Amino acid sequence: MNCEKYKNLINEYIEGTISNEQAEELKRHTETCERCREEFEQCTVLEYAVREAFSTSSSAEEGKASVMARLSAEPNTAVGRTQYNLTWFTGRRASIAAGILLAIGLTLGFAMGRASTDKPTGAKVPMRVAKLDGTVLVRHEGLNAWQPLKADSTIHLGDTFHSTARSAFVLEMEDTSTIEVNQNSMLVLKFYNGGTQFHLEYGRCTAALESPHPRFFIGTPHGRVEALGTEFTVTVE
Repeated sequence: MNCEKYKNLINEYIEGTISNEQAEELKRHTETCERCREEFEQCTVLEYAVREAFSTSSSAEEGKASVMARLSAEPNTAVGRTQYNLTWFTGRRASIAAGILLAIGLTLGFAMGRASTDKPTGAKVPMRVAKLDGTVLVRHEGLNAWQPLKADSTIHLGDTFHSTARSAFVLEMEDTSTIEVNQNSMLVLKFYNGGTQFHLEYGRCTAALESPHPRFFIGTPHGRVEALGTEFTVTVE
């Protein structure tokens, strides 16, 4: 199988330039291709490490050192693989080299980003991150960059959330109702009919609603799904 196309799609995902259709194609491919799935997971973890390293007031050199420390501490998962698999799936040690290049390339961008006035354009919504496991990324509407979701992150209308492999998160609404998003899923907070609507692009989510509750919908690429009880699950393949 020629995976070069999907390697490029992974790069576009990390850069935040991938389209919804391409993301869906990449998702389908990584479900059946172990090599691409591992590469995708490594890239998202690498991006998280770089963003964390440069998210504080530390210098560029300190940030790069932090990336090196995080990645070099992890084992090389590619030991014993064939030479073919080592062409660009060479485990964490190869990711260290990629991390150095990425950190150097983003040094100026992150340094300027900390002083930037760019802020989310969407209004704040009364939700909080109630639970967070693994690496979950969020992209604010009007901005290109993905950022790691944190326990104290402010939620905005228009936010797009992506839970990577072996990751999940829970958003709690004002009335303590919750929506849990499973791994390998993408959820968008959209403006609909004067309010906020959850839109599941792909993956799986479960809503647990307080009783009684007003009419509640989750949007999907195939239409809206209405809650008929206090707990329901939506899956988009």
